[in-house]
Amino acid sequence: MKSYSMDLRERLVAGRQRGQSADELSRIFGLSKRSVERYWKRLNQDGTLEAKARGGYRRSRLEDHDGQLLQWIDEAPDLTLAELRSRLFAELAISIGTTALWHRLEKLGLTFKKNAARRRAKQT
Repeated sequence: MKSYSMDLRERLVAGRQRGQSADELSRIFGLSKRSVERYWKRLNQDGTLEAKARGGYRRSRLEDHDGQLLQWIDEAPDLTLAELRSRLFAELAISIGTTALWHRLEKLGLTFKKNAARRRAKQT
């Protein structure tokens, strides 16, 4: 969804400054009452009506610890993601989700090798 134009935002705020209610402005401009309130609050708190940045790249919390991750995996190649997560928390105080850890390992070029013996039916 695209951000509303700056012109619309300015007209909403001008209406609020003239004393019009958020409910009245929402009917006039076809927006939700909450949107009108949000723009008014943003102007009063931040002093701007500019749209906030959206999307973009988020830096991984593990980026600075790639060497440590690689060392742990070299020492114990059969570490599970759960074990790596526990170790990250215990030794580096980094709490991270399994998916985020998986993506970081993938970015480092590490893959999970399937083991045929592990997939066999177990004896009961």
